[in-house]
Amino acid sequence: MFYYLFDLFVGSLSFLNIFQYITFRSSLAGITSFFIIIFFTPKFIELMNNKNFKENISSYLKSHEKKKGTPNMGGIAIGGSILISSLLFGNFNNTNFMVILVSYLAFALSGFADDFIKLKKGKGLTIFKKISIQIIITLTIIIFFIKDSNGFLYSSQIYSNTFIGLPFTKELFNLGSFYYVLCFLIILGSANAVNLTDGLDGLATGSLLSTVGAITILAYIGGNIIYTGYLYLPFLRDIAEITVLLSAILGALLGFLWFNSNPAQIFMGDVGSIPLGATIGLVSIIIKQEVLLLISGGIFVIEALSVIAQIISFRLYKKRILKMAPLHHHFEQLGVSESKIVIRFWIVSILLALISIASLKIR
Repeated sequence: MFYYLFDLFVGSLSFLNIFQYITFRSSLAGITSFFIIIFFTPKFIELMNNKNFKENISSYLKSHEKKKGTPNMGGIAIGGSILISSLLFGNFNNTNFMVILVSYLAFALSGFADDFIKLKKGKGLTIFKKISIQIIITLTIIIFFIKDSNGFLYSSQIYSNTFIGLPFTKELFNLGSFYYVLCFLIILGSANAVNLTDGLDGLATGSLLSTVGAITILAYIGGNIIYTGYLYLPFLRDIAEITVLLSAILGALLGFLWFNSNPAQIFMGDVGSIPLGATIGLVSIIIKQEVLLLISGGIFVIEALSVIAQIISFRLYKKRILKMAPLHHHFEQLGVSESKIVIRFWIVSILLALISIASLKIR
């Protein structure tokens, strides 16, 4: 909204000129999103309690019995704050901005359906239905946006979007049609990896803060031809606008952590974790940092791999390599306190985010 006020009235109201700057609008989006969460989440928690929308705890997690009855679906508050901040400070003429926002809402609706059915009936959508919905959304994004997206400028040359770069090297590699398979795996994998990580108070929320923070920096750099030329990075025109949306996500996560930290007053649920995970995957594709997401989002990668390894080990050898998957539950079973697990995972996530940023210069 403020972006269009600048466009319409800057001639008569010169102070509106400041709204043309992405850094200013990004800062305001983050601050606004944070305070929306801080002021309205207590009311939302009260509403969830009144509606009896509370978390059911797995019988396998005896140590989590005390969490039973904690309100769920906090992702609604996260999504609402992101949407309002985006409406206020975003540029809706920017295709990248709109695709990410619409994709976030689509995945949020899929997560909401699962949460709502789970809270009403005690059991959510089947894995098949849940994944099928996510596949449809992902394929729609790839077919109607990623496949038709323009190439990018790299070292004074234009490359098609099927080229990718690897961390710590200046070389580009053309994956051809397989690139779209990679995009599919990144978006779908990120959505479910964050969902798997959301098992302890504040674990996914805090880990996402450092990952989204790193991606925000990468997105801003990717839209600046001077920085990308100096650092040997892909330059994409109009990409920096998505930092407004990413800043809104950062503000929402920071505010939500206020209530989601141990002992959690509310959980984000699938309506929060799935769209947030899908978004970091989609953004990494749009800014041409597909592989670097493996580093910046390393915590989520490790959590997802721990589940995959557990399943493969049990099915092939009838043995569990972990006491319980995902990995954070394994440490719980070893007797490590929840708060210590969460903080240590945050530390690792911050280090991985710093490594991903540092890799920009080490080429």
